[in-house]
Formats: sequence, C-alpha cells, structure tokens
Amino acid sequence: MYMIETKNVTKRFGDLTVFQNLSVNVSKGEVLVIIGPSGSGKSTFLRCLNHLETINEGKVIIEGEELIESDKALIRRITTKMGMVFQNFNLFPHMTALQNVMEAPITVKKEDKKVVEERARKLLTKVGLGDKMDYYPSKLSGGQKQRVAIARALAMEPDIMLFDEPTSALDPELVGEVLNVMKELASEGMTMVVVTHEMGFAKDVADRVIFMDGGKIVEEGTPAEMFTNPKQDRTREFLKKVI
Repeated sequence: MYMIETKNVTKRFGDLTVFQNLSVNVSKGEVLVIIGPSGSGKSTFLRCLNHLETINEGKVIIEGEELIESDKALIRRITTKMGMVFQNFNLFPHMTALQNVMEAPITVKKEDKKVVEERARKLLTKVGLGDKMDYYPSKLSGGQKQRVAIARALAMEPDIMLFDEPTSALDPELVGEVLNVMKELASEGMTMVVVTHEMGFAKDVADRVIFMDGGKIVEEGTPAEMFTNPKQDRTREFLKKVI
C-alpha cells in the first residue's frame, strides 16, 4: 500500500487548468522532491494532498483511504495524519514557541496538556531550539521560526510531512539550519513530499525527483538520473538555469 496515491487528479481555478490527470505514488519512508519553475502547479498539487485545495477530478488516496469531499469527519481524520510546513511559518504571534507547538494537539486532538508539553519540549530541543521555548515569534530569526513550524507539524505525530518551499522566505545563511532538520527527519524514515528550489537538498536527500512544468510531470527519476543525465530537453534547460 502506498502512503500517498493520486489517480488522474485535475485541478482548475475557474477557466485555468493548473494540472490535469496527474498520477503520483509515494511509498512509506520515501522522500519525494518536486522541482520546477514557478507556476508549474507544484504547490497547488501539494495543497490538494491534504485538502487545503479541493480537486475537480480524480482521486487522492492517503494510506489506503480516499479523500471524499462530502465526508467531513473522514477528511479531518485523514488530514491529521499529514503535517504541513509552509513558506511563511504561520506562527501565532501572541504565543511562545512552546505554545505554538502545543496548540494543535490540545485543541484538535484533545490530548492531555502535560503529555503534549513534554512532547513539544522534546521536539523543540530536537530542532535545536531548546533554549528558545519561551521566545515569541517576533524575537526569532526566520530560520528559527521555520524550525518552530516544523516542530509544530511534528507535534501532531503525522505519518507524512509535506513541505511547501520551506526555505524560500529565508535569508540564504539561514537555509541550512532548516534543511538540516529536514535531512534528519528523512534519515529517520519520515515519508516526505517536498516542493523546493534547493537542488542540493534534492540531490542529497530525495529518493525520487519529479520535474513539473505547465501542470505536467515532464520527467521523474532518482537524483542521479535527474541531475546527471536528464532525458528531456526541458529538464536540461531548467536545471542549467538553477544549478
């Protein structure tokens, strides 16, 4: 059984078709990295996986269960299995790092506060912020905020982590600290789908790379295949510009 399956998924915004008949499978423990130019449908595809966007046609299946639009309880149960990290952190400014990480398990999953606090402290320590638990977001750097956001997603104990260009809003010198946390997660066997412009991360960490352009999968393969010997002219043209 795949952790994620999409079968002939189509997404439109009005008259604009973002992508059509997109079929992607992700195995347990796999790190899938999606690359491509802006506007190619990468982020929208990611948002369809956890129902932040609804699809127009096709099927999204998570751990063997199809996301069915009309079944809100099913959608809620399935989507809590997926953690998502966005470009722009989305932390609550009036809460400390610790409170941000604790919020969802307590309010969404109704977990015991003491249990959640212990987990949150461990997670913040894991992402290198053991000394910043009581800091508010305004006192944290961009890289620190993004690491809090990763800890917050992990606090829900997800089976799958989705990353939507997690380093694109960061100053270049802060990118490494976020990528290092993601590399550690990958090494621990977390199933991950990552939309990114960080080709070094894709080379080092991905099990498989998909290149999207114009709402289509142009090419996919291992990092060695994609970066050393891409088959498609469009892939070669894109990689020449970004590497």
